[in-house]
Amino acid sequence: MAARPTLGTGNKGFTLVEVLVVVAIAGILVALAAVNLFPSNAQIARREVGEVALAVEHARDNAWFGGRPTAVTFSDGRLREWRHAGRTWEPEAGRDRPLEARVTALFIDGTALPASERLVFLPDGLGVPFSVAIEARGLGFAIEGDTAGAVTMVER
Repeated sequence: MAARPTLGTGNKGFTLVEVLVVVAIAGILVALAAVNLFPSNAQIARREVGEVALAVEHARDNAWFGGRPTAVTFSDGRLREWRHAGRTWEPEAGRDRPLEARVTALFIDGTALPASERLVFLPDGLGVPFSVAIEARGLGFAIEGDTAGAVTMVER
């Protein structure tokens, strides 16, 4: 008597179509991840300038909520925050860090000042318009502040 094939027997493995589908899905996932893992120079520059804008906002907030003038300086490749203590300025502990971007100009109320000059924030909440011109990775940006105390980052 001849043996009959039973159900469940046959070749075990993947077909070429199944393998190609898996490889295609893996390729799409790698392409999507590479965009986030390897940011462009423009994205890195925006992040660097955004960190400077946050430091400026921090100094402004310290003045408003701390009740005494604070300032930031951009000199010697560093961003420093200062607080006014009586008759002198003292560096704010833990608020001194390397400056990735290069400050090219500082304007306070339309007047150009040396980039190393202090950008001062008063505790009354009233601000003086300012603009800090910054170059990061060959791209131009500005951090601008208005009389209401709003700080914005502008790409040039």
